[in-house]
Amino acid sequence: MRYFVRHVVTLQSPARWIDHLVQESAPNSTLDAARRRSFILPRLAFSGAALVAAPVGFVLGGAPSEHQALIFLLTQTPLASVALLARSGRLDMAQSLSIFGWLAMAACVGALGEGYAPVAVAFVAVALVETALARRVMTFLAGAAAVAMLAVAAGATTPPDLDSLTFAAAPLLVTAPPLLYAALLTMCAIRAEDRRSQAQSSDARDLRLLTDAIGDIVLHLDRSGAVAGVIGDTHRTYGLDRRDLVGRGFFQRVHIADRPAFLKLVSDAAAHSAPLTDLLRVQIGVNPSASGDYVEPIFNYFDARMCRAQPAVNEASGEAIETFVPVVCILRDVTAQKQADEAIAAARAESERATAIKTRFLANVSHELRTPLNAIIGFSEMLSNPAVAPSDPAKQREYAGIIASSGNHLLEVVNTILDMSKIEAGSMQLSPEPFALAALIDQCCNMVQLKADQGGVKIVRDYRRDIGEIVGDRRACKQILLNLLSNAVKFTPAGGRVGVRVAPEGNHLAITVTDTGIGIAPADLTRLGDPFFQASATHDRAYEGTGLGLSVVRGLVGLHGGTITVESAVRKGASFTVRLPLDCRAHETRAPAPAKIEAIPRHGAVIGADIRNEEEMVKQIA
Repeated sequence: MRYFVRHVVTLQSPARWIDHLVQESAPNSTLDAARRRSFILPRLAFSGAALVAAPVGFVLGGAPSEHQALIFLLTQTPLASVALLARSGRLDMAQSLSIFGWLAMAACVGALGEGYAPVAVAFVAVALVETALARRVMTFLAGAAAVAMLAVAAGATTPPDLDSLTFAAAPLLVTAPPLLYAALLTMCAIRAEDRRSQAQSSDARDLRLLTDAIGDIVLHLDRSGAVAGVIGDTHRTYGLDRRDLVGRGFFQRVHIADRPAFLKLVSDAAAHSAPLTDLLRVQIGVNPSASGDYVEPIFNYFDARMCRAQPAVNEASGEAIETFVPVVCILRDVTAQKQADEAIAAARAESERATAIKTRFLANVSHELRTPLNAIIGFSEMLSNPAVAPSDPAKQREYAGIIASSGNHLLEVVNTILDMSKIEAGSMQLSPEPFALAALIDQCCNMVQLKADQGGVKIVRDYRRDIGEIVGDRRACKQILLNLLSNAVKFTPAGGRVGVRVAPEGNHLAITVTDTGIGIAPADLTRLGDPFFQASATHDRAYEGTGLGLSVVRGLVGLHGGTITVESAVRKGASFTVRLPLDCRAHETRAPAPAKIEAIPRHGAVIGADIRNEEEMVKQIA
């Protein structure tokens, strides 16, 4: 009681006093404060009314009996429950005390006599109303209510002792306060429920506004990864409806390669309280193909952040009232950032590639230029110095031939570099014309025949002379064949063979150049066609060359709209197949790009030019 007196003195109004009681018992929850206010107000009103009515009863009925004094004390049980709530903050304990008081009053009033049975029933009804609103003590207090009903039925039959009131009017007057209390209690409960509904609606609206403002998709997941709820409307910006995500819909949209990581992320988030993140690819739509025959899925990169949601808690008891604990998943679109990172990585790789190409260029070209220049300078100085110049005309012609050969080699190196520069700059232009492919192959084989004879290599021509004509750049096709044949002869030891075969393949002609040479290691197959790259290249290499031959072939074949296939292994020879269209003019409208090289590691022995290019899954390299 001192607790209430102290607060009544310090506070200026009952409303402020009630607000102070509510703030002390529920300082952190607006909804809980509304519930506690609805608990305090009707109980204070009832106990206060009982205190005000007590003197009137004393005047009308005289000194109360012990039984009536006990009933008056029980009318202050609601006030005691308010004090308990203010002291402990335990709403469940305060509700239990209040219900116990109503049941006790029902038993005492029922003991007054048969005429007060309706009053006792009214008190029991109030107790049952409070029991239903309390929820958690339903079973126990329902049994207590039944006991009170039995007590009422077994009450004494002593008539009421109220001299100023008739026997019929007394129960009605006594019944009115609990009925009014029940009405006030119900009204406060309804008001608290409305406040709760408004608070939930406000929270849901604020959450939607928050998710829409930050642009993230917020999902509730169960332990299996199924979506139990979608918060906000951010998913609509991607053209997705709520039904596209709920259930297993979202899981079906996760990229199949990311689904194991997604399920593991959900499992780990449900088992741990710390938030976890991972990168997922999620399908947001489809893109029809150019032909319209099929559609391709469109995937965006999302940063998935998951954590275990806290279960709903009973404000009164502090216990969890929700057994299903979902996982909250926040999806943030990082596609632009991912693309920017990939662009930066690609630019860095291209920069490193350019640096490596420059290094190889300086190493290879300096070697290729220095050797013939030394020959030109040395033999020209010998011929220009009478003291050392040979007097034999045959020897002089030999020196002049060496100078001419070295000069031609320099010119070939420079022309190759210029052709490669034009191809990379996109300024190489083709001059398509019809020409006989068999005649061009014969010409190229004749040009490398001398070098093959000097190295002890046999050239096998395995193609028909009536192949017909193709439409393409004759000079470019000649350079393609010469580069492939020269490389085959150069890397084939004495006693080996180089073969040339031509076969039609639909609207293309497949030109295959095979050899029984040293072959190419699998690690080097992926780098074939890079400018200035030579397989197993070293500064003391046994084979000369700038490393531009196959790069030029890639560029020229790409300008024709063709493809290149390489099949090789170490000490098992190599096979290069160039597929050219019968008419390259159909590809003139396309942007020029180097031809893709399909690399096939070779297995088994090589027999001359009898090598078949099997149609199989190959590794695509640039």
